Amino acid sequence: MSFKDRITKGITERPVKCVIYGVEGIGKTTFASQFPKPLFLDLDRGSALLDVDRVNTIHTWTDLIETVKSFIQSAGDDYHTLVIDTADAAASLCERYVIKTQAGGKSSIEAIPYGKGYKMLAEQFANLMVWLEYAIDQGFNVVLVAHARLKTITKPDDMGAYDHWELKLPGNGGNQLSPLIKEWADLLLFADYKTRLVGDANGKKKAIGGERIMYTSHTPFADAKNRFGLDEVLPFEYKQIAKVVPEKKIIMKEEAPETANPKSEKPKKQAKTSSKEKEPTADELAAKLVSMAKEVDIPPEDIMKAIGKMGDFKSDTPINEYGEEYLKSLINQWESFKAYIQQEIQGYPF
Repeated sequence: MSFKDRITKGITERPVKCVIYGVEGIGKTTFASQFPKPLFLDLDRGSALLDVDRVNTIHTWTDLIETVKSFIQSAGDDYHTLVIDTADAAASLCERYVIKTQAGGKSSIEAIPYGKGYKMLAEQFANLMVWLEYAIDQGFNVVLVAHARLKTITKPDDMGAYDHWELKLPGNGGNQLSPLIKEWADLLLFADYKTRLVGDANGKKKAIGGERIMYTSHTPFADAKNRFGLDEVLPFEYKQIAKVVPEKKIIMKEEAPETANPKSEKPKKQAKTSSKEKEPTADELAAKLVSMAKEVDIPPEDIMKAIGKMGDFKSDTPINEYGEEYLKSLINQWESFKAYIQQEIQGYPF
């Protein structure tokens, strides 16, 4: 196919990628249930009182990936929308998977050196986003429901601080999932209650109202966006966005994605790994780390002292016993680890 044959023109109709987040109890799951022919992956067990089709037996990250793949392959025309309820529950499954398989014996994401844990989390969660994009290509609307949390924002050049609602996802300063999800969405809707302050006869003010509204464009107190020219503030009702959501499947392309999924989650089309592409062993990785260290006059015992001081392994633990994933993290973060050794062990001034 030539370059010109691949060019398309005009507006293209496609399924919708929607993220709905907001305050507790405002009706996010009910809102999502009104999308065309939805199937809920009910990770939070929040759809029990709704008359919807659901899968509520997803307990691990692998379960979630496999369920999404199975949905794409076998849903046919029974469903037109896939709903994940909630994104924060999915992120928690992903976090447990990373800790179990990639954390080198650590008990939490925070314990992985140099903030690398949150990078691992984002990389792994991106696999889910790839499969959700493939669901879009196969004609399904995709909806992510999420909780919200309030964060205080302080800007150095301003006098004072303000509150800002954000997606409730693992991590704080190290959170890389929120940008990933927000960039993916066509519709990022923040749902809240509209209140008004009125004064009484004594001059005291009280809040009244409670109308449910949704923001479709960015505000100082919440992230929101849409690619459809919707009004910035709308009643929190599905009919307000129904015109931009296709009722029927619109298949964009057939090819399945090739992603770096967990070992049990590789797409069927992925080629077999040749002997030359086998993962390096712990001995090979340890030898590489030692070689890198020798180039800057760091002996192996200083590596072991640094690891002991960090509390990850005892200082007399042989380097090749750190494990493949942990050694990979040291090699990938070598510049930071090298600086740590030179400052904390060798006493170089910085």
